[in-house]
Amino acid sequence: MIQNKIQPIQFFVLMVLFEVGSAVVVGLGLEVKQDAWIAILLGMIGGLVLFSLYVYLYLQFPTLSLTNFLEKIVGKLIGRTLAIVYICLFLYLAARILRTFCDLLLTEIIPETPILVIAIMIMISICFGCYLGFEVIARTAEVFFPWVMFFSFLFVLLVFISGLPKLENLQPVLEAGWKPVFQAIYPTILSFPFGETIVFTIFFPYLNKQKEGIVAGYIAIIFSGMIITTATTIMISVLGPFAASISPFPLLDTIAPVNVGNFFNRLDPIALILLIIGGYFKITVFFCGAVEGFSSLVNKPKLKKFTIPIMAAAVISMSILMSSNILEHKKSVEIVAYLLQVPLFMVIPFLLVVIIIIKRKIKQKK
Repeated sequence: MIQNKIQPIQFFVLMVLFEVGSAVVVGLGLEVKQDAWIAILLGMIGGLVLFSLYVYLYLQFPTLSLTNFLEKIVGKLIGRTLAIVYICLFLYLAARILRTFCDLLLTEIIPETPILVIAIMIMISICFGCYLGFEVIARTAEVFFPWVMFFSFLFVLLVFISGLPKLENLQPVLEAGWKPVFQAIYPTILSFPFGETIVFTIFFPYLNKQKEGIVAGYIAIIFSGMIITTATTIMISVLGPFAASISPFPLLDTIAPVNVGNFFNRLDPIALILLIIGGYFKITVFFCGAVEGFSSLVNKPKLKKFTIPIMAAAVISMSILMSSNILEHKKSVEIVAYLLQVPLFMVIPFLLVVIIIIKRKIKQKK
């Protein structure tokens, strides 16, 4: 296999774009209204704990990816079965995000275009990136990142200059107590987006500087958590808690009324481009995670040229069939979190760590 090598800074950039990718599009923690910022910050702390589990598992087998070290921990049969489950999960999550961005484009730009055409066009570009390799994807993310951050900061500045945020929309704090906040954190915020970083266990072996890369991962989670918290707080302060919670794409609704001196206005198309960039990298990471995971599982890298189109077809099909409209798609988030993400992002990694510790203690006694 051609060994991809990525720098810690590239790893950081890719993780930030991945984490922020779709979280700012649909909004995070908006069900707890003005307390969303508390839920996101606490969820970020939980995300750091989950990432520590993933890092611990990787450090036991620093040359192996997720789909390979599972076999080392729980045996060939169970390990390979779990690896296939994770590959299918990555494909399914890629399909969910693809559907989100197809709905975004259908709603905001090209309402008359068939969703199948949009999905195919997006997946063609993603497949091309996967063909070129993960290192190329990481370098591309590094190029886009400064521009995404610059325009994001500019949007925040213009929103405040326009006088859109209203402090009263963020009050009272903890009106309904802590219970709704913790219900928002678990399982939804912990799973999406913070638990999704488990896909990076596929790419940990590509780091050319292991320690610096892992530190970059922790910093990326904190940085992206702050970005999501800021974006969500601004959405609520501009739109109000109720309007933000029912809007399918609250960030665009927040930016749309920006008007500074009748010169800086109608900025939502630029914001839409930035959102699409983040979504592209998120779908790509999940899709490449599935492709690379399968290649390493069967130990036949040359199969990638066949698996990429097959997996792309599966992602497109799932994205179209999983829901009939935006509301149905959005409502299924919590169901997916309970049925798939809690077991595979939290329970299984924790059990794997426990198994490793028990095995080590047994070995020491012998």
